[in-house]
Amino acid sequence: MRSVTRSAILAGFAFALVMQAHAAKAVVIVLGNGLAQSCYEAALAISKGLVYFPPVITGTLIDLKPIQLCTSALEEGDLSGRDLAGTLVNRGVLQFIEAGYAASLKDFDQALRYDDSIGEAHANRGAALVALKRWADSISAIDKGIALGSAELEKSYYNRAIANEELGNVKGAYYDYQKALELKPGWEAPTQQLTRFTVRKKS
Repeated sequence: MRSVTRSAILAGFAFALVMQAHAAKAVVIVLGNGLAQSCYEAALAISKGLVYFPPVITGTLIDLKPIQLCTSALEEGDLSGRDLAGTLVNRGVLQFIEAGYAASLKDFDQALRYDDSIGEAHANRGAALVALKRWADSISAIDKGIALGSAELEKSYYNRAIANEELGNVKGAYYDYQKALELKPGWEAPTQQLTRFTVRKKS
């Protein structure tokens, strides 16, 4: 059986792991003109592989690294509720992209303490747990993200497939890879994974 590289992928305006660092797209929208908005824009651009340009706020160029930008937004202390949680998710996305999986998990956990209703936070938390090889914990987090309608659900199913396979639930993994491909036809990652499975009808 030939092996196919796997890796967690961050979910949607959130993430998903594809075991080679196909990382992050799981950002949460934060609107406005300040540092939190710039943190969101940095996370969105970098997760899509685009060039990130330092923001200009009130006529001043804010030349901080993206993670520092998010940290400064959090330290300003004027965020509350969903914007605070969203900024933590966005910093977590940036941490994840830099392979700081434990740091990203910490941010996703903290975001959920402020707002447990953000599907992307649960989905991305699941992706970080997959990256950390905490398979059973990842499934629980991903299930919550799916139930809340996280963006880019195909990534959640893909990540759950990885965890299911590692836990020996081969049938569950197969159906999750299939669901990921159904949600995003033509996606190469689950297509490759499915080539490793042989389906036989019961006699």
